[in-house]
Amino acid sequence: MGNSRTFQKARIAVLRLAGWQFLLTALLTATAWLTGYDSAALSVFVGGSIGMIAGLYQALRLLQVDAAGQPDAFLRGLWVSEVIKIALTVAMFVLAIRFLKIEMVPTIVGYAVTYIVYWIALGTKYPWIETDTPVANLRDRNWPD
Repeated sequence: MGNSRTFQKARIAVLRLAGWQFLLTALLTATAWLTGYDSAALSVFVGGSIGMIAGLYQALRLLQVDAAGQPDAFLRGLWVSEVIKIALTVAMFVLAIRFLKIEMVPTIVGYAVTYIVYWIALGTKYPWIETDTPVANLRDRNWPD
């Protein structure tokens, strides 16, 4: 990315989101395990891990190209990373079903928990990355021309 400070803040934001996803997945896994549902606990953890791994892949891939400096390359990378993220997610689900003998409902719940973090982040305008130039209002900061 052109601005190394912005790039560093974006990378920290990605890692924080992944950390919150892990924390929520671990909390749900521990709850299932403590209530005596060992197979459900494994399934929740696997589902959450699938969501985290696929999301981290896409986010880190997108941070390799400066959207402002190379918008065409960024958009191309966005589409490619989305296709790979979907394929990666499907492959991990197939492997988990085939080899780990997971339960589907807890697995889907674990996967969905990772999206709760995204929804909260979107609702609170996370990652709150400031621009280097002062702006009049929040809309201009989040959606520069």
